[in-house]
Amino acid sequence: MAKDKKARAETHVTVMALANMLAAIVDAMRDVGVPNDIIHDFLDRLTALNSVSLSGMPAAIMGDFVDVIRGTVADND
Repeated sequence: MAKDKKARAETHVTVMALANMLAAIVDAMRDVGVPNDIIHDFLDRLTALNSVSLSGMPAAIMGDFVDVIRGTVADND
């Protein structure tokens, strides 16, 4: 049981690291003046790649992260 609990804790850390990395990438794109439509294109491509390589709960979690981050980027310039 202890190994399972430790593995779950490590998985949560990995998931949060991925979310933080994605947010940092989008923040850096915004900081250097990348237009919002290009950022949305990046997020669209990420979603497409995730749909090919992920399924089930991992796909849902990454989809939620992308949706939250997408919500921080305006739809227009």
